[in-house]
Amino acid sequence: MELPAISVIIPLYNAERYIGDCLYSVLTQTFKNFEVIVVDDCSTDNSVAVVKSFEPHFGGRLRFARMKKNSGSGTAPRNFGLTLSRGEYIFFLDNDDLISANAFAELYPVAKKFNADVVACEKYFGIFEQFWNKKDFHSHLQPSSYKRGGFVDKPTLITDNLIERVQKIQQRHFLWNVWAQLIRRDFIFENRLKFVGIISDDVIFTICELCCAKKYVVVPNIVNCYRVRPDSLIHSNIIPSNDKLDKHLHCWITMLKCGVEYLDKFLDEHELFSKRPDVKYVLFDTFVAEMLRYVNGIYKKLPAHILDGILRKEFGGGDNSALLTFLFSAFNVNYLRLIDYQKRVNDLEAEVRRLKGNT
Repeated sequence: MELPAISVIIPLYNAERYIGDCLYSVLTQTFKNFEVIVVDDCSTDNSVAVVKSFEPHFGGRLRFARMKKNSGSGTAPRNFGLTLSRGEYIFFLDNDDLISANAFAELYPVAKKFNADVVACEKYFGIFEQFWNKKDFHSHLQPSSYKRGGFVDKPTLITDNLIERVQKIQQRHFLWNVWAQLIRRDFIFENRLKFVGIISDDVIFTICELCCAKKYVVVPNIVNCYRVRPDSLIHSNIIPSNDKLDKHLHCWITMLKCGVEYLDKFLDEHELFSKRPDVKYVLFDTFVAEMLRYVNGIYKKLPAHILDGILRKEFGGGDNSALLTFLFSAFNVNYLRLIDYQKRVNDLEAEVRRLKGNT
Protein backbone atom coordinates (compact mmCIF):
# COMPACT_ATOMS: atom_id res chain seq x y z
CA MET A 1 0.00 0.00 0.00
CA GLU A 2 1.43 3.38 -1.01
CA LEU A 3 1.93 5.73 1.90
CA PRO A 4 0.63 9.31 1.57
CA ALA A 5 3.04 12.11 0.80
CA ILE A 6 1.39 14.40 3.36
CA SER A 7 -0.50 13.80 6.61
CA VAL A 8 -2.81 16.68 7.54
CA ILE A 9 -3.42 16.78 11.29
CA ILE A 10 -6.44 18.76 12.52
CA PRO A 11 -7.27 19.07 16.25
CA LEU A 12 -11.02 19.40 16.76
CA TYR A 13 -13.07 20.85 19.59
CA ASN A 14 -16.56 22.33 19.30
CA ALA A 15 -15.98 23.71 15.83
CA GLU A 16 -19.21 22.71 14.09
CA ARG A 17 -19.43 26.19 12.55
CA TYR A 18 -15.94 26.00 11.02
CA ILE A 19 -14.72 22.44 10.47
CA GLY A 20 -16.77 21.99 7.28
CA ASP A 21 -15.06 24.93 5.57
CA CYS A 22 -11.70 23.69 6.79
CA LEU A 23 -12.19 20.15 5.47
CA TYR A 24 -13.56 21.42 2.17
CA SER A 25 -10.39 23.45 1.61
CA VAL A 26 -8.37 20.26 2.08
CA LEU A 27 -10.72 18.16 -0.07
CA THR A 28 -10.34 20.53 -3.03
CA GLN A 29 -6.53 20.38 -3.10
CA THR A 30 -5.09 19.96 -6.59
CA PHE A 31 -2.44 17.69 -5.02
CA LYS A 32 -4.26 14.48 -4.02
CA ASN A 33 -1.65 12.26 -2.34
CA PHE A 34 -2.52 13.06 1.27
CA GLU A 35 -4.39 11.73 4.29
CA VAL A 36 -6.34 13.73 6.85
CA ILE A 37 -6.30 12.88 10.56
CA VAL A 38 -8.92 14.68 12.65
CA VAL A 39 -8.39 14.27 16.41
CA ASP A 40 -11.45 15.21 18.44
CA ASP A 41 -10.83 16.58 21.94
CA CYS A 42 -14.21 15.37 23.25
CA SER A 43 -16.44 17.89 21.48
CA THR A 44 -19.89 18.49 22.95
CA ASP A 45 -21.49 20.00 19.84
CA ASN A 46 -22.08 18.52 16.34
CA SER A 47 -18.46 18.78 15.20
CA VAL A 48 -18.00 15.02 14.95
CA ALA A 49 -21.13 14.61 12.83
CA VAL A 50 -19.85 17.26 10.40
CA VAL A 51 -16.52 15.42 10.09
CA LYS A 52 -18.26 12.08 9.57
CA SER A 53 -20.34 13.59 6.76
CA PHE A 54 -17.11 14.29 4.86
CA GLU A 55 -15.73 10.74 5.08
CA PRO A 56 -17.32 9.46 1.84
CA HIS A 57 -15.94 12.42 -0.12
CA PHE A 58 -12.34 11.70 0.91
CA GLY A 59 -12.47 8.11 -0.34
CA GLY A 60 -10.72 6.55 2.66
CA ARG A 61 -8.21 9.38 3.10
CA LEU A 62 -9.99 10.86 6.13
CA ARG A 63 -9.27 9.20 9.48
CA PHE A 64 -10.96 10.11 12.74
CA ALA A 65 -9.67 9.66 16.28
CA ARG A 66 -10.92 10.77 19.67
CA MET A 67 -9.08 11.74 22.86
CA LYS A 68 -10.06 9.80 25.99
CA LYS A 69 -10.66 13.04 27.87
CA ASN A 70 -10.66 16.72 27.03
CA SER A 71 -7.17 18.22 27.18
CA GLY A 72 -8.19 21.87 26.94
CA SER A 73 -6.06 22.79 23.94
CA GLY A 74 -4.78 21.55 20.59
CA THR A 75 -1.46 20.37 22.08
CA ALA A 76 -2.38 16.81 23.04
CA PRO A 77 -4.49 16.19 19.89
CA ARG A 78 -1.56 17.31 17.71
CA ASN A 79 0.81 14.94 19.52
CA PHE A 80 -1.69 12.09 19.25
CA GLY A 81 -2.28 12.81 15.58
CA LEU A 82 1.47 12.54 14.96
CA THR A 83 1.49 8.98 16.33
CA LEU A 84 -1.25 8.03 13.85
CA SER A 85 0.32 9.71 10.83
CA ARG A 86 1.90 7.83 7.91
CA GLY A 87 2.84 10.66 5.55
CA GLU A 88 6.32 11.61 4.47
CA TYR A 89 5.51 15.18 5.53
CA ILE A 90 3.19 16.64 8.18
CA PHE A 91 0.91 19.63 7.73
CA PHE A 92 -0.83 20.96 10.84
CA LEU A 93 -4.11 22.80 10.29
CA ASP A 94 -6.41 24.49 12.82
CA ASN A 95 -10.06 23.51 12.61
CA ASP A 96 -11.28 27.04 11.88
CA ASP A 97 -8.78 27.96 9.14
CA LEU A 98 -8.51 27.35 5.40
CA ILE A 99 -5.72 26.59 2.96
CA SER A 100 -5.51 27.57 -0.70
CA ALA A 101 -6.35 24.94 -3.33
CA ASN A 102 -2.72 24.77 -4.47
CA ALA A 103 -1.15 24.69 -1.00
CA PHE A 104 0.23 21.14 -1.17
CA ALA A 105 1.02 21.42 -4.88
CA GLU A 106 3.22 24.43 -4.09
CA LEU A 107 4.93 23.27 -0.89
CA TYR A 108 5.58 19.57 -1.47
CA PRO A 109 7.75 19.99 -4.64
CA VAL A 110 9.89 22.51 -2.72
CA ALA A 111 10.32 20.01 0.11
CA LYS A 112 11.43 17.31 -2.34
CA LYS A 113 13.72 19.61 -4.32
CA PHE A 114 15.65 20.67 -1.20
CA ASN A 115 15.16 17.40 0.69
CA ALA A 116 13.94 19.78 3.38
CA ASP A 117 13.23 19.05 7.01
CA VAL A 118 10.94 22.08 7.10
CA VAL A 119 9.35 24.29 4.44
CA ALA A 120 8.04 27.44 6.14
CA CYS A 121 5.89 30.27 4.81
CA GLU A 122 6.66 33.84 5.83
CA LYS A 123 3.15 35.24 5.43
CA TYR A 124 -0.48 34.20 5.74
CA PHE A 125 -3.88 35.66 4.94
CA GLY A 126 -5.81 36.97 7.92
CA ILE A 127 -9.51 37.76 7.93
CA PHE A 128 -11.87 38.77 10.72
CA GLU A 129 -14.77 36.40 11.25
CA GLN A 130 -17.44 38.98 10.43
CA PHE A 131 -16.17 39.07 6.82
CA TRP A 132 -15.89 35.30 6.44
CA ASN A 133 -19.21 34.63 4.69
CA LYS A 134 -19.45 37.88 2.76
CA LYS A 135 -19.78 37.74 -1.02
CA ASP A 136 -16.67 39.89 -1.33
CA PHE A 137 -14.78 37.55 1.04
CA HIS A 138 -11.59 37.66 -1.02
CA SER A 139 -11.42 41.45 -0.97
CA HIS A 140 -10.96 41.30 2.81
CA LEU A 141 -7.98 38.93 2.64
CA GLN A 142 -4.87 40.78 3.68
CA PRO A 143 -1.34 39.29 3.62
CA SER A 144 -0.14 39.31 7.22
CA SER A 145 3.09 38.60 9.05
CA TYR A 146 4.73 39.47 12.35
CA LYS A 147 8.11 38.39 10.95
CA ARG A 148 10.80 41.05 11.09
CA GLY A 149 13.49 41.51 8.48
CA GLY A 150 13.48 40.97 4.72
CA PHE A 151 11.12 38.60 2.94
CA VAL A 152 12.28 36.10 0.31
CA ASP A 153 11.04 36.17 -3.28
CA LYS A 154 11.87 32.49 -3.98
CA PRO A 155 12.39 29.29 -1.96
CA THR A 156 15.49 29.96 0.13
CA LEU A 157 17.55 27.61 2.27
CA ILE A 158 18.46 29.42 5.49
CA THR A 159 21.91 29.31 7.02
CA ASP A 160 23.01 26.09 8.73
CA ASN A 161 25.13 28.12 11.19
CA LEU A 162 23.27 27.57 14.45
CA ILE A 163 24.51 30.74 16.15
CA GLU A 164 23.28 32.79 13.18
CA ARG A 165 19.93 31.01 13.40
CA VAL A 166 19.65 31.82 17.10
CA GLN A 167 20.29 35.47 16.29
CA LYS A 168 17.53 35.38 13.67
CA ILE A 169 15.17 33.69 16.14
CA GLN A 170 15.85 36.47 18.65
CA GLN A 171 15.18 39.06 15.94
CA ARG A 172 11.88 37.31 15.02
CA HIS A 173 12.86 36.47 11.46
CA PHE A 174 10.52 33.46 11.46
CA LEU A 175 6.82 32.82 11.94
CA TRP A 176 6.13 30.66 14.98
CA ASN A 177 2.95 29.12 13.54
CA VAL A 178 3.32 25.45 12.66
CA TRP A 179 0.22 25.70 10.46
CA ALA A 180 2.41 27.70 8.06
CA GLN A 181 4.92 24.85 7.73
CA LEU A 182 5.35 21.53 5.94
CA ILE A 183 7.50 19.33 8.21
CA ARG A 184 9.21 16.00 7.45
CA ARG A 185 7.69 13.36 9.70
CA ASP A 186 10.91 11.41 10.34
CA PHE A 187 12.63 14.66 11.32
CA ILE A 188 10.02 15.21 14.06
CA PHE A 189 10.47 11.72 15.52
CA GLU A 190 14.24 11.57 15.11
CA ASN A 191 14.57 14.75 17.19
CA ARG A 192 11.78 13.80 19.63
CA LEU A 193 9.91 17.03 18.95
CA LYS A 194 6.51 17.42 20.57
CA PHE A 195 4.02 20.09 21.55
CA VAL A 196 3.97 21.21 25.19
CA GLY A 197 1.87 23.55 27.31
CA ILE A 198 -1.63 24.88 26.79
CA ILE A 199 -1.37 27.82 24.40
CA SER A 200 1.27 29.18 22.01
CA ASP A 201 2.85 25.72 21.83
CA ASP A 202 3.99 26.65 18.30
CA VAL A 203 6.68 28.92 19.74
CA ILE A 204 8.63 26.20 21.55
CA PHE A 205 8.12 23.71 18.71
CA THR A 206 9.45 26.15 16.10
CA ILE A 207 12.42 27.23 18.23
CA CYS A 208 13.41 23.58 18.72
CA GLU A 209 13.01 22.62 15.07
CA LEU A 210 15.15 25.59 14.04
CA CYS A 211 17.85 24.33 16.42
CA CYS A 212 18.04 20.88 14.83
CA ALA A 213 16.79 21.13 11.21
CA LYS A 214 19.60 20.52 8.74
CA LYS A 215 17.60 21.98 5.86
CA TYR A 216 15.10 24.71 6.71
CA VAL A 217 13.57 26.39 3.65
CA VAL A 218 11.51 29.59 3.70
CA VAL A 219 9.16 30.37 0.82
CA PRO A 220 7.18 33.42 -0.36
CA ASN A 221 3.99 31.37 -0.86
CA ILE A 222 0.89 32.36 1.09
CA VAL A 223 -1.26 29.26 1.55
CA ASN A 224 -3.01 29.76 4.90
CA CYS A 225 -6.14 31.74 5.64
CA TYR A 226 -6.27 32.47 9.37
CA ARG A 227 -9.68 33.21 10.87
CA VAL A 228 -9.50 35.91 13.57
CA ARG A 229 -12.06 34.93 16.21
CA PRO A 230 -12.61 36.74 19.53
CA ASP A 231 -13.66 33.46 21.18
CA SER A 232 -10.64 31.41 20.05
CA LEU A 233 -8.37 29.96 22.74
CA ILE A 234 -5.38 32.14 21.87
CA HIS A 235 -7.36 35.35 21.29
CA SER A 236 -9.37 35.06 24.51
CA ASN A 237 -6.13 34.63 26.45
CA ILE A 238 -4.46 37.60 24.75
CA ILE A 239 -7.45 39.86 25.45
CA PRO A 240 -9.04 38.17 28.50
CA SER A 241 -12.32 39.13 30.12
CA ASN A 242 -11.92 40.76 33.53
CA ASP A 243 -13.83 38.00 35.33
CA LYS A 244 -11.36 35.32 34.21
CA LEU A 245 -8.01 37.05 34.64
CA ASP A 246 -6.70 34.49 37.13
CA LYS A 247 -7.57 31.64 34.76
CA HIS A 248 -5.80 33.31 31.85
CA LEU A 249 -2.75 34.10 33.96
CA HIS A 250 -2.64 30.43 34.93
CA CYS A 251 -2.58 29.48 31.23
CA TRP A 252 0.38 31.73 30.45
CA ILE A 253 2.34 30.75 33.56
CA THR A 254 1.73 27.08 32.76
CA MET A 255 3.10 27.68 29.27
CA LEU A 256 6.11 29.47 30.76
CA LYS A 257 6.85 26.60 33.14
CA CYS A 258 6.28 23.80 30.61
CA GLY A 259 8.06 25.65 27.82
CA VAL A 260 11.21 26.56 29.76
CA GLU A 261 11.46 23.08 31.27
CA TYR A 262 11.15 21.44 27.84
CA LEU A 263 13.52 23.92 26.22
CA ASP A 264 16.09 23.46 28.99
CA LYS A 265 16.15 19.67 28.60
CA PHE A 266 15.99 19.78 24.80
CA LEU A 267 18.91 22.21 24.44
CA ASP A 268 21.05 20.35 26.99
CA GLU A 269 21.12 17.41 24.56
CA HIS A 270 22.84 19.57 21.91
CA GLU A 271 26.58 20.09 22.18
CA LEU A 272 26.60 23.76 21.20
CA PHE A 273 24.25 24.81 23.99
CA SER A 274 26.10 22.81 26.66
CA LYS A 275 29.31 24.59 25.60
CA ARG A 276 27.69 27.98 24.98
CA PRO A 277 25.23 28.75 27.79
CA ASP A 278 25.11 32.34 26.54
CA VAL A 279 23.48 31.14 23.31
CA LYS A 280 21.05 29.00 25.28
CA TYR A 281 20.20 32.07 27.38
CA VAL A 282 19.25 33.98 24.21
CA LEU A 283 16.62 31.34 23.37
CA PHE A 284 15.30 31.38 26.94
CA ASP A 285 15.09 35.17 26.75
CA THR A 286 13.28 35.05 23.40
CA PHE A 287 10.69 32.52 24.57
CA VAL A 288 10.03 34.14 27.95
CA ALA A 289 9.77 37.60 26.37
CA GLU A 290 7.21 36.23 23.91
CA MET A 291 5.09 34.82 26.74
CA LEU A 292 5.44 37.86 29.01
CA ARG A 293 4.09 40.11 26.25
CA TYR A 294 0.70 38.56 26.94
CA VAL A 295 1.07 38.37 30.72
CA ASN A 296 1.72 42.13 30.98
CA GLY A 297 -1.86 42.99 30.04
CA ILE A 298 -3.20 40.77 32.82
CA TYR A 299 -0.74 42.15 35.37
CA LYS A 300 -2.02 45.67 34.81
CA LYS A 301 -5.55 44.64 35.72
CA LEU A 302 -4.88 42.64 38.90
CA PRO A 303 -4.05 44.22 42.30
CA ALA A 304 -0.69 43.29 43.83
CA HIS A 305 -2.17 41.24 46.67
CA ILE A 306 -4.23 39.16 44.22
CA LEU A 307 -1.16 38.56 42.06
CA ASP A 308 0.79 37.53 45.14
CA GLY A 309 -1.77 34.85 45.98
CA ILE A 310 -1.91 33.54 42.40
CA LEU A 311 1.88 33.38 42.03
CA ARG A 312 2.36 31.64 45.38
CA LYS A 313 -0.09 29.01 44.23
CA GLU A 314 1.49 28.68 40.75
CA PHE A 315 5.07 28.34 41.98
CA GLY A 316 4.39 26.70 45.34
CA GLY A 317 4.99 23.14 44.18
CA GLY A 318 7.03 21.23 41.61
CA ASP A 319 10.42 21.96 40.15
CA ASN A 320 10.45 25.37 38.48
CA SER A 321 14.20 25.83 38.90
CA ALA A 322 14.99 26.56 35.23
CA LEU A 323 12.33 29.27 34.93
CA LEU A 324 12.95 30.85 38.34
CA THR A 325 16.71 30.91 37.79
CA PHE A 326 16.21 32.62 34.44
CA LEU A 327 13.70 35.15 35.81
CA PHE A 328 15.95 36.06 38.74
CA SER A 329 18.94 36.45 36.43
CA ALA A 330 16.94 38.47 33.90
CA PHE A 331 15.61 40.74 36.64
CA ASN A 332 19.12 41.54 37.85
CA VAL A 333 20.45 42.06 34.31
CA ASN A 334 17.62 44.48 33.55
CA TYR A 335 18.07 46.18 36.92
CA LEU A 336 21.74 46.83 36.14
CA ARG A 337 20.75 48.15 32.72
CA LEU A 338 18.30 50.55 34.35
CA ILE A 339 21.00 51.77 36.73
CA ASP A 340 23.33 52.35 33.81
CA TYR A 341 20.55 54.05 31.87
CA GLN A 342 19.78 56.34 34.81
CA LYS A 343 23.46 57.21 35.15
CA ARG A 344 23.62 58.18 31.48
CA VAL A 345 20.46 60.29 31.86
CA ASN A 346 21.97 62.06 34.88
CA ASP A 347 25.21 62.68 32.97
CA LEU A 348 23.27 64.15 30.04
CA GLU A 349 21.23 66.38 32.32
CA ALA A 350 24.41 67.61 34.00
CA GLU A 351 25.92 68.34 30.58
CA VAL A 352 22.79 70.27 29.54
CA ARG A 353 22.98 72.35 32.71
CA ARG A 354 26.69 73.00 32.11
CA LEU A 355 26.04 74.14 28.54
CA LYS A 356 23.21 76.42 29.67
CA GLY A 357 25.50 77.93 32.29
CA ASN A 358 28.06 78.80 29.61
CA THR A 359 25.56 80.69 27.45
